[in-house]
Amino acid sequence: KAVAAAAIQTLATAAKIPGVELLLITDKSKIERILELTVQANTLQVEDVAFANELKSWIRFSENDAIATRDGLYAACSGNPTMPGWLGRMMFGWVFSSGSENEKYVRQIRSSAGLAVFVSEKDDRDHWINAGRAFQRFALQATALDIRHAFVNQAVDVPQVRQDLARLL
Repeated sequence: KAVAAAAIQTLATAAKIPGVELLLITDKSKIERILELTVQANTLQVEDVAFANELKSWIRFSENDAIATRDGLYAACSGNPTMPGWLGRMMFGWVFSSGSENEKYVRQIRSSAGLAVFVSEKDDRDHWINAGRAFQRFALQATALDIRHAFVNQAVDVPQVRQDLARLL
């Protein structure tokens, strides 16, 4: 559903950091184009064996593994079931695919009233960190306002797709 103008202003204020521009996109045709780029980039990532192996190495399939390592991506935080680590690592290749991941992103993006894109003024480490901070502040404020949101960054992670996204924006 649409987000009230006052809430949008609150979100924009929370995300305001020097060197980072927040683009709020509500035009359906532009959202569809960004969705196409997201699916393209996600497919490239997921089908890259090195990427999939690195992701699997970072997932903590059980609460005990997450507590013991104190790092990684806890499966339950992304809405996935928990299970013993040995079983999760074995099943990962059977359930993690570009098709299932793309379906998830299509549902998320098409159910959204809009997209928030964080653009750094410069392409360097300090500005990337500031863009991340702006997103974190935005996400925390959205949570406080009871606005559902998802972090979708595939179109930025894949260099050849990032260029297409930059041209679109």
